Amino acid sequence: MIFSYRARDAAGVFVKGTLEADDRNWVVESLLRQNYTIVELKEDKNKEKEQKASLNITLFESVKINDLSLFTRQLSTMVGAGLPIVRSFQILEEQTKNPMLRRAVGDISTSLEGGLALNECMEHHPKIFSPMYVSMVKAGETGGALDTILSRLADTLERDREINAKIKSASIYPIMVLCVALLVVIFILTFVMPVFIEQFSSSGAELPAFTQFFMNISYFIRDYWYLLLIGIIVLAVGLKWIGRQPLGRMFFDRLYLNLPIIGKAVNRIAVSRFTRILGTLIKSGVPILEALEVLKGVVGNRVVSDAIGKARDSIREGQTIAAPLAATGVFEPMVTQMIAVGEETGALDDMLERMSSFYDNEVTFAIEAMLKSMEPAMIIFVAAIIGSIIIATYLPVFNIIGAMS
Repeated sequence: MIFSYRARDAAGVFVKGTLEADDRNWVVESLLRQNYTIVELKEDKNKEKEQKASLNITLFESVKINDLSLFTRQLSTMVGAGLPIVRSFQILEEQTKNPMLRRAVGDISTSLEGGLALNECMEHHPKIFSPMYVSMVKAGETGGALDTILSRLADTLERDREINAKIKSASIYPIMVLCVALLVVIFILTFVMPVFIEQFSSSGAELPAFTQFFMNISYFIRDYWYLLLIGIIVLAVGLKWIGRQPLGRMFFDRLYLNLPIIGKAVNRIAVSRFTRILGTLIKSGVPILEALEVLKGVVGNRVVSDAIGKARDSIREGQTIAAPLAATGVFEPMVTQMIAVGEETGALDDMLERMSSFYDNEVTFAIEAMLKSMEPAMIIFVAAIIGSIIIATYLPVFNIIGAMS
């Protein structure tokens, strides 16, 4: 609910504004904490309608990691320069280009004026600010080093952006090859192969079973292409829905880790994100149990996430960090051994940062190796399909020649 208020501040000056809250009592307490004397307080139905309309718009909008990292870097610079936090958000609201982020910044600015802490304001926008982001901001506010924490956050986001860019660039080639191969196969099956085969069929000769198999596919594509299109759409939507379910997500994430070519890259990406974010959270002053809870939602792989959850439960019972992580079997021995050394020397955050730098480079090498391995595999796959079609097309000719001889 959104409440509009009019009040007098400590100097007796009239002020007015709006606050979003679950109940009226919270708004009253918030205004009293600011030494306001409430003159009028009521629920604003018009503002609620505007908010619902804006929420409908945000269904088709998103905040890219580039926008969020730029926003974080700018906020860090302003806070570090001594600018008041409310004034910083007012400036950012004017210059932020992304509509969804600009509305969130405006809402946070209003909430800050209402007496909320920055991390509490950001919690109201979970689609933009992840639990990791909110936890680090909370640690920065508590420790009085918000500008430093925001700078580290910006570094983390920029590194994630680099990794995402590498993954996208690596996936462009196989996707293009698959699309071109699919179009070529459909063209050959639909337009080229039937012309040759119909000449043999008109003579009354029986087609070989291999040729008839491809001809049946050709007839199906030609006569029932719309069913094929519907089937592809249903399959894509179905797989996406299954991937969002807990068991389906676990199945696919485990499959990704075990694939011969892709598995190593997926593992490197998960470990790189784990070490980098855990190191950043610990250095920022976030307690280890809270840091591991945050990590469960940001590593990007359900198998690794469950392993972190089991490690967190073991640590709560008094064990070290390295032992339960090693027991999960997800992390390489080097990772757990270096974490153990970091615990023994009291420099766990530095050790994690060293590992994150190492695994960031490993991600680059793994993606390049995956791409190099996939290139010949894709070529062989496409050649095998087109070669099979060609053989099926000319197989009746070979049969006729053999019969004549």
